[in-house]
Amino acid sequence: MKVILYYPRNADRRLSRLPLSVLALGAVLETKYQYHIVDGNIDPDPLSTIRSLIIGGDRDILLAVSVMPGTQMVNAIRHSRQLKREFPDLTIVWGGYFPSMHPESVLNSSYVDFVIRGQGEQPLVALLERRGSKSALADVPNLSYCVENEFIHNRELPLFNPNDRPLLPYHRIDMNRYTIRTFIGNRTFSHESSVGCPHKCNFCGVVDVFHSRWRAETPERTHEVVRILKHRYGMEGIEFHDSDFFVSQQRVQELSELLVDEKIAWWAEGRVDTLLNYDATTWETMKRSGLRMIFFGAESGMDESLKMMDKGGVTVEKTKQIAALCAKYDVQPEFSFVMGSHPTKTREEIDATIRLIYELVDINPRAVIHPFIYTPVPFGTIYEKAVDGGLAYPKDLDGWERREWRQYTLRRRPHTPWLTKSLYRRIINFRAVLESYRPKLNDRPLPQWRVFLLKLFSSWRYHSRFFWCAYEVRLLLHLLRRPARPEGGF
Repeated sequence: MKVILYYPRNADRRLSRLPLSVLALGAVLETKYQYHIVDGNIDPDPLSTIRSLIIGGDRDILLAVSVMPGTQMVNAIRHSRQLKREFPDLTIVWGGYFPSMHPESVLNSSYVDFVIRGQGEQPLVALLERRGSKSALADVPNLSYCVENEFIHNRELPLFNPNDRPLLPYHRIDMNRYTIRTFIGNRTFSHESSVGCPHKCNFCGVVDVFHSRWRAETPERTHEVVRILKHRYGMEGIEFHDSDFFVSQQRVQELSELLVDEKIAWWAEGRVDTLLNYDATTWETMKRSGLRMIFFGAESGMDESLKMMDKGGVTVEKTKQIAALCAKYDVQPEFSFVMGSHPTKTREEIDATIRLIYELVDINPRAVIHPFIYTPVPFGTIYEKAVDGGLAYPKDLDGWERREWRQYTLRRRPHTPWLTKSLYRRIINFRAVLESYRPKLNDRPLPQWRVFLLKLFSSWRYHSRFFWCAYEVRLLLHLLRRPARPEGGF
């Protein structure tokens, strides 16, 4: 049997990170099954590559597709549909955040046979072992499928301990294709040292998929990965793509001590309230170990909205405190916001968030701001209010492929009934002014002349806080930040 692990394109090829989800599957297949990795972020024609693997191999082939919402979802839809049309006997399995949240919409489509919800390592191996026996499918954990128009959702396993998984099979891909240049190093790689998240934020798909569960690698295991990436592949910086890297202070302290001698820079994501509780010793060790930036979910400038989101101990005041603490230890903070979340005080919430963003920049001028539009995930009180107001997800993948729902998964058209057109325009105009005056340079550095032009045209708007009809700024931002060469379609 042959397995094709497919990671559809979801990013500009110049910013391609390691396809960690399919590498994790490859790790557990390595000594058991023949498999190939196809990464649409690297391969300019992944559909042709998959076709050649199917035509040139056995008829017994399983295509496992990793699917995040947005661009990757649309590519997965189009390619799965086409491949099923050409190869009707091909078994197609979807996994990842999108199918885990919307398994029935996926299975309602004729070209996806199975969905694996949540972690896929153990379920994929179990499915491969039981293929050919329909009665045995009931024993495959985390599996969803359809029998005679009835959806079946098998039991879900506890989280798989990442320490029990073999190390990722980096030898299966060309690692030089993933050495992107970021502010933390010319050869930056990525790693996920834990799975899930223990928190309960009701706007986050991680909670819906992992149900507030979390398991992490030991510090020694993560250090081993770092050493491999540094000494075998020349890594200078690493991004830890954990949903919350900083859950355990003891783990972070021990890992930071191990990283001091590696002399690499690193980035990770954490919670405002968690890191405020870290002691000075841990902060100092993190800094010495190469910590350069922390990504925080600040989410809103209104405490009432934060409570509705079930953000736990995060408050507006604590967000200000963490900005100051990062300045003290010379760690650059990134703050993410989801604007427009409050169903009844939408304008107040948007304006409060804008005020907080200005305050954070005053407190810590190095702060990087990411203002998004709030988009509901399928659980929680805010989602229920959106449903009461008319939000209804598509019933199949053809519906999700339509432009209005593509925009939804990209957090551009939230379908929340309380976000009026004028409030929507206020957010996107503010965002254009902010990103022009304070361009985010940590991921994609811009030439200085572009930065100068963006700041020149946006300065008066930024300082006067006049965002109305910011068409010229939006146009300039589009022209100066678009890729140097055109990307393919979705």
